[in-house]
Amino acid sequence: MQALEFYQNLFGDLEIEKQKLQRVLRNYRGVRLGIFLATIIGTYSTFGNQLPFFVIILISIVLFLLVLAKYTDSKTALKIVQHKIRLIHAEISALNGDYSGINAGEKYASNKHPFSGDLDLFKSNGLFAFMNRTSSNFGEKELAEMLMFGNEKPKDVNDIVEKLAQNIEWSIHFRAVGILQSSDKEKDVSLNTILGSTFPLKSWFVIARFGIPFLAFSALILFNIDLISTSLFSMLILLTLIPTSLELKNTNSIASQISSIEDRLVVMRNQLNSLNDLSNDVHNENWISTFFDENPKDIGEELDEFIKIIGRYNTRNNMLLGMAINIFLAWDIRQRISLLNWITKNHMKWNAWEKGLAKIEAYISAATIRFNYPNTIYGQVSEDGERLMEGLIHPLLAHTSSVQNDFSLTTEQQFLILTGPNMAGKSTYLRAIGCAILFANAGFPVFASKYSYPRVQLYTSMRTSDNLTENSSYFFAELSRLRKLMDAVEQNNSTVFVLLDEILKGTNSKDKEEGSYKFMEKMQRIGAEGVIATHDLSLCRLETQNKAFFTGHFDSTILSEELTFDYLLKKGVCQNMNASFLLKKMKLVN
Repeated sequence: MQALEFYQNLFGDLEIEKQKLQRVLRNYRGVRLGIFLATIIGTYSTFGNQLPFFVIILISIVLFLLVLAKYTDSKTALKIVQHKIRLIHAEISALNGDYSGINAGEKYASNKHPFSGDLDLFKSNGLFAFMNRTSSNFGEKELAEMLMFGNEKPKDVNDIVEKLAQNIEWSIHFRAVGILQSSDKEKDVSLNTILGSTFPLKSWFVIARFGIPFLAFSALILFNIDLISTSLFSMLILLTLIPTSLELKNTNSIASQISSIEDRLVVMRNQLNSLNDLSNDVHNENWISTFFDENPKDIGEELDEFIKIIGRYNTRNNMLLGMAINIFLAWDIRQRISLLNWITKNHMKWNAWEKGLAKIEAYISAATIRFNYPNTIYGQVSEDGERLMEGLIHPLLAHTSSVQNDFSLTTEQQFLILTGPNMAGKSTYLRAIGCAILFANAGFPVFASKYSYPRVQLYTSMRTSDNLTENSSYFFAELSRLRKLMDAVEQNNSTVFVLLDEILKGTNSKDKEEGSYKFMEKMQRIGAEGVIATHDLSLCRLETQNKAFFTGHFDSTILSEELTFDYLLKKGVCQNMNASFLLKKMKLVN
């Protein structure tokens, strides 16, 4: 079934489910109103008859709580369905090339990164927006890091991504429950914000935990049997509040801190519950265990306990109730002890929990791409030195009838010198190669029909800009970029693959010609490989002098005063240029 048809069918099913849940909620609201009216009538008719009166009150409370619980569950289910519908809308838009509603990850952009700027990784409607299906800030960051730095074992990632792609409906559910509490990723707070806080357990806490309730209940009993006076009773009750009052400032601070991560805990708990549902399938148990050192169900139980602790802290927010439970139960002190015990037991595991869930979100992003574009393949790390990419297309053009091109190197070749007129497809071709390498390094689906290449480090120099704040000219900025690229080649133990687009543009043509020639000679000599796109045809003479270089080109055709492109890579040096034609076409020259 095609992805679009799948989403449309699922959308229809979810609309039916949404309408059903809306009817259920209306029914529960009617039942609640019925219970309320029945309670009023029942209590009015039995008023003065103590036993029936209290029985009706008790039954009404029980029924109301049961209906309220069912109503809350149905309301949560409706929210999840509504989130799923929005996610499916976004997928349908993405299949049509519109990623405007997806976070593009601009905050991860850096001019110092080897390739992210040149490949439009973190640009509006760029590669990250194309890939991003994360639900939390942590998952988003994990995906960004995988795209920028790859994964150590891409083959293992291939297997996980493929399993998730085969469970895409579950993946949508996982994403939906991940945004159930809050759709604002920027409000996500790491559990480490609590880890970095200090909640000291003072020596007198353990004594006060039991001593305060004992004193309060003893005073109450003695007062009721007239063994102590009202003034003494009041003094003893006030005495029970002294330990709580001494720690009130710290308690309020702790309550505020742990409440700030409550939404994050609920989201994680929801995701783990969803993961447990998937792990019930025996085929999925093994790979799910790779994300955590313990059973996700056990992690969920620990998070539930933390959520309960936060709930108990929130109970004290009612002033009268808070005073009563602190007098008779030493509430604040008990919760401090419970919190410290939980942190002591689990603080070494927090990073692993967050990291595991973040990885799943990142892999779901890749799995969604795999599902949406089933013609993608998983890159194979070449063991025999084969360097071949066939049927390459740029991912952002995958929703169109994109032209496919190949790239390969023989054992003697290192650099393709690419020529061609403006707008013929050179830069898109370079970026298609770059995208294939970065996706293969991450273990994500590659937009090609075949990818067999050794693991390489990708570096690019395709766009350079001056920096007025650093008093940096365009030419100096480009030289700095090329210097970093060469340093990477000279210092890196693995092969560096470079993509260069019209280097040394900031100097005169003679310097550009000679500098580009010598730079490429050195890059070849120190072991780099890749592609350089250029308008400087003199650079093509490298092919005749060194077998490590070979040429290819894109071309244009002028028919009936119209410029056309086929965007197909051809062998040799381009002989047709279109700049003069375009100048005349736009009446910029005579």
